[in-house]
Amino acid sequence: MEPGLSSRRRLPAGRGLALVVGVALLSTPLTRPLTADQACRADTFRPATPPAAGTVVTADQLDQFVRCVQVDLDAGRWRVAGRRLDQARRAHDAQVVTQRSRDLPAQLARLAATRAMDAGAWSALASAPVGVDPLLPWLAPLVRGVASARAGWGSQDATLLDQARQALRTLEGLARAAGPVSEPERARLIVQGAIAGAQYEREDMQLLLSAADELERRLDPADGRWVPVVIAQELEADLLRITDRYAAAGDRYRAVIARRPHRVQSWIGLADAYRRLGDVAEATIAADQARALWKDADPDARSLLP
Repeated sequence: MEPGLSSRRRLPAGRGLALVVGVALLSTPLTRPLTADQACRADTFRPATPPAAGTVVTADQLDQFVRCVQVDLDAGRWRVAGRRLDQARRAHDAQVVTQRSRDLPAQLARLAATRAMDAGAWSALASAPVGVDPLLPWLAPLVRGVASARAGWGSQDATLLDQARQALRTLEGLARAAGPVSEPERARLIVQGAIAGAQYEREDMQLLLSAADELERRLDPADGRWVPVVIAQELEADLLRITDRYAAAGDRYRAVIARRPHRVQSWIGLADAYRRLGDVAEATIAADQARALWKDADPDARSLLP
């Protein structure tokens, strides 16, 4: 627990962050090159048109395709993202890709898991069948562990928490084999932190998720292609907010936004943190930013907006 932080403390400099990021995101001079979103909308390799027989899709095209999936997820266009994922899998499986990228299936698995986690339907996700990915054996227990712990936060459901602990045991074995600087270790820290949060062990939760965030920064190659699936700081912020630590939650949300300004889930959480602190003006700015980023989002994504 951080000393001196009151759940009723006003968040500092929130308006400055919201306005600076908002201006950066919403203003596009005519002389500026195409944004990633515009490039993906203009992409000729569209999800509605599967590769024809004999078509050769280059590895560079598929890399762009994967980037477009992330753009669609950020914009709340989850259905288009799902179609793109299906399209890329079929192109890869049909071997119409030149110089087949060995990590493409793993990237697609990450993005599909991110799509599922972003919706926040924890109870449904905790009970959904999850297959084991041979390329990323830590991915399924990460999804199952976090979803089960989050679904059990409010109810303290013993079955859900046991399911989360089972996922944690799997990750502990994978982390021992992979070493301390690895994806399985990061997944282990995240699931253990989510379980600690579900049991209201707040100090343990914060220590574990802070360690996961530090490891996340070490693992991210900063080339724009790494997909974290679960953002440790955002998970910590969610739990702090649920347990009435609104100011501390807001600090974490703003840290996520500083690194990932298109992350609408953090804008939504930040708006709620401000609202619960009684700061209506700042809550409105954050909520407006979330709505602007998801102006073209699917209805199921828009339902998450404040």
